[in-house]
This record gives sequence, C-alpha cells and structure tokens, in this order.
Amino acid sequence: MADLSERFRTIARDLTHIEVNTILKPTMTGRKMPEPRHALIEIAQRYCTKLTELGFPMPEEEKRPGSFEYFDRIRERAHEAVRDLQHRSKEGALTEAEQVDLVMAFRIKSMSDQIKGVFNNLKHRGEEDWDNPYSHLEVEERFIPLNLEPDEMVSIRKIWEVGLEEIAMQTIIQLDGDVVTRIQPRFADERSTILHHLHSESVNISLEFWGELIRIVKEFFTGLFDSPLSKR
Repeated sequence: MADLSERFRTIARDLTHIEVNTILKPTMTGRKMPEPRHALIEIAQRYCTKLTELGFPMPEEEKRPGSFEYFDRIRERAHEAVRDLQHRSKEGALTEAEQVDLVMAFRIKSMSDQIKGVFNNLKHRGEEDWDNPYSHLEVEERFIPLNLEPDEMVSIRKIWEVGLEEIAMQTIIQLDGDVVTRIQPRFADERSTILHHLHSESVNISLEFWGELIRIVKEFFTGLFDSPLSKR
C-alpha cells in the first residue's frame, strides 16, 4: 500500500503542470526512442560529442557510455565547461554562440544528475542489474530490461527527445493558473510569426489533452475509493 500511495502522489504531482517546448532542428530522423538501455547509451554519446566540441573531451579509456560511472564523469566535465564559460563571462560579454554553449553545458550537467538519480532509484529498489555498463551489441545479446517506473521512463524519454537542441519557445502552465512563456530574443519578432502560431497550437492541444487526462484520473480515483474493496 505504501508503494501504491507513492505512485498516486507521483501521478498527482505530474498533473500539476504542463510544459510545451518548440524546438528548431535542421535534420530529423523521425524515429521513436529505442529501448531505455540503448537510449541511455545514445544520450551519453551525444553529451560526449558536445563536450568535445566545447573543449572538454571525455578520457579515451572510458569505454562504457550509458553507465552510472560514465554519466558521473560526464557531469564533472560539464561542470568544468560551465565554470570555464562563467569565468569568460566575467572577463567580458559572451558571444551568442558562447551563451548557447553555456546553456548546453548546464543542460548536460543537470540531465546527467537526473539520470544518475534514476540509476540510484533502481539500486535502492534492489534491482540486480540497475547499472548500464553495456554496449549496444551487449544490450541486444543479453536483453536485460531496465525496470523503470513510469515517471523515470518519462524523464529519460524527455532527455532523449530534447537532446541538445535549442529550445526556441517554452510555455509552462501550472494547475493554479500561472502561465510562463519564454522566447529566445531572436524569435520575438514578426519574422517568426509561423513559429509563434505553431507554438500556440501546441499549447492548445496540450491543454485539451491535460484536461482530459485530469478527468480520467479523477474518475479512476473516485471509482477506486467508492469501490467495495476500499471500504473494507
């Protein structure tokens, strides 16, 4: 019952807000996120490539992208990149490209911490194969599932989907009615009218889906607590 109660709290917490991001991406494969172990390897490889571009490559002896230890090392390298860029900002204004690099370094650091948190959750739940020190081939050959909770799966999916793309516009809507919209300055003009329209449409669709989801969850809980089993 304690575990069930915690899941209910997680569902309720996740329904308190929605976040809509509009991303500009030059190329797209259109494929869905692979199995979580593969996704973690891909995320680590993307981060590693970006850190190399920033001048903070991972040690060559590191051969297990996707593992807890690898993300820990990525996090530390990203932290070094953040400190370097922040130091440069004190000496003079960062260029637009450097500002983007700073945001990406922060994201790599933050997302690596989130992924490490997922690994720690698996470990604390007593999962025998909680780590992911495998190559893509080993994942395919051994086929060991990563037993993630729904919120953990959502977290990894979002990290994989957003990747290191620049977010042009973001809207966050809270259950109490607060709405925050962030727009990068270079997209806050008439030339970006189509982008604004697409973002607005995405927000409207998300609101409709959000309302329907809350209705379904409300009916589920009402039925659950009104059932004969709940009164025993």
